Amino acid sequence: MLSTDLKNQIKSIESARSLDEKQILAVRGFMDLFQFSRVGLYFYSTLSKIGEGILRIDKQGISSLREWREDVRNMPPIYSAIQERKPKHIDSQLIHQMPIKYTNGMTTELLVVPLSYASHVVGYACMGSTDSFTVRDSLVHSLSVYGKHLGQIFGIDDYPSDPKRLCKREIEVLQKMSWGESTKEMAASLNISEFTVQDYVRSAIRKLEVFNRVQGVAEALRRGIIQ
Repeated sequence: MLSTDLKNQIKSIESARSLDEKQILAVRGFMDLFQFSRVGLYFYSTLSKIGEGILRIDKQGISSLREWREDVRNMPPIYSAIQERKPKHIDSQLIHQMPIKYTNGMTTELLVVPLSYASHVVGYACMGSTDSFTVRDSLVHSLSVYGKHLGQIFGIDDYPSDPKRLCKREIEVLQKMSWGESTKEMAASLNISEFTVQDYVRSAIRKLEVFNRVQGVAEALRRGIIQ
């Protein structure tokens, strides 16, 4: 059963008007509900296994992580949490398997929480504290529940129930390709990285069962998916 505070946090995120606001509220939830002092939020691509930074919140405020990009397979503890789709405590031994740029400024312990939607992981949060913290089963369970709700909120547009149905982002990149926009232009207008645009292009081409971008746009036009 969800606690009242957790229910209220989830409702406030769901009712937020913009994606940016939802992301900020999601990260603040990790701080307000679980008392962590530093939290970073990241996208995750199941196609490329790339993690891309979104934002970080600590006692100094909010900062962007948009320039941060890493192959998650280079971070075994986080990749393990994603594969298992459950929170993982990265203790003082496991922390040495992480790139120093990822742990800089934090304590020697971290917690990573995958944000999962159905069988997919759409992102993850990584958190630490300036104080020592105890990882109890109750904490791991609550973080898992919160992560699944966040995955539902952020993943619903990207993973339709029909695996062959194009998601909102895939349709957007197909439409923009039909207008002649480059990958760089699409990334700027959608506020995502060029690598993420390429992921959406590849997945759209695969779902449409064509071989390249030109065929993808032509097939999407033929089906009336784009105009």
